[in-house]
Amino acid sequence: MAIQILSNLNYPIGNIINQELQNAKSARIAVAFLRFSGLKVIQKSIEFCINNKGSVEIIAGLDFKNTDPQSIHYFIKLQKQSKSMNFYCYGDTKEHKTHIIFHPKMYLFSKERETTGIIGSTNLTAGGLLTNFEVNVVIKEKRPVYFSQLETIYNSMKFTDSIFSPDEEYLAGYSDVYKAFLKNEEKATKDISVRKIVDEIKKREAILPGTVPSIKSMIIEVIKQKQDEGLSIVPLQEIYKEVEGIVKKKKLSFKMDTFRNSIRGELNKHEKNSKHPDNMCLFNRLSKAGYSLTERGKKYEGR
Repeated sequence: MAIQILSNLNYPIGNIINQELQNAKSARIAVAFLRFSGLKVIQKSIEFCINNKGSVEIIAGLDFKNTDPQSIHYFIKLQKQSKSMNFYCYGDTKEHKTHIIFHPKMYLFSKERETTGIIGSTNLTAGGLLTNFEVNVVIKEKRPVYFSQLETIYNSMKFTDSIFSPDEEYLAGYSDVYKAFLKNEEKATKDISVRKIVDEIKKREAILPGTVPSIKSMIIEVIKQKQDEGLSIVPLQEIYKEVEGIVKKKKLSFKMDTFRNSIRGELNKHEKNSKHPDNMCLFNRLSKAGYSLTERGKKYEGR
C-alpha cells in the first residue's frame, strides 16, 4: 500500500488522473460538478482508456450554476459511441426526496494487479485538476482494503433513484436554464418561463433510464402483478409488503425505517385527484386503503 497527500502546488492531481486513466481497466468518477475545461484536461486519456478496452463511468451533480451543458453533451455523445462509457447525473437537491446535497470528489481506478483511489477537494474542472489550491489523498493498493470501502460508498451514490442518464431532449432544456442562471441567477430563479422549463425537464428526468427503479415504478409493478392475479383493488398493506420485497431482493439502497412513508407519499402525489404540481396521475384510490392503476399508470414506462 502507498498513500500520498498532494496539493496541486506539489504535483497537479490532473497528471495523476491522466496516468491512471491510461492504465485502467475500470475508471469510476463521482464529482459534485464538471466543466468542459476540466474534461479537456483528461479527454484524451478517457478516450484512450475506452479504446484500450477499459470502461469509464462518471456521475456528476447537476447544479445549474456549475455543471455546464457542453460537458454533458460530450458524454451523451461518447456514451452513444461506446458501450464502455456510462454517464449519469444526480439532480438538484430541491428536486429529490432525499434532500441530500451531492458533493463528492472521488476517482476510482482498477488495474489488473493494483487499485488507486483518489479522494479530496477536486471537482472535474481545469482549476480543480491543475491550478486551484486543492488537497487530495491518493491510495494505491495491491490488496484493496480502502478501495473496497470507497467502492461501497460509490455504489451507495450510484444505486439510488436520483441517478439518471440524460439525453439530448433533457440537455436542450437544461442548457436554456443554465444560460439563464449564468446571466442573472436571481432573476432566473423568479422568471416564470425559466421555472416552466425546469418543470418540463423534471418530468423528462423522471422517465430517463437510471441505475435502479423508482418507488413509483415499483408500486406500478406490484399493482400490475396483483391485478393479473385477479385482485382488482390492491390494499395498501399489500403494496408495502411487495415493494419492500423488491427492494430486499434487488438489494437496493433505500432508507428502510421511513420507506413506507415514501411509498405512501408517492401514492398520494400521483393519485388521480391529487393537487400536487408534479402529479403524473398514475393511481386510482378506490377505497380508504386500496389502489388500482389509471390508464396512464398502465402505460407508464419510466424508471
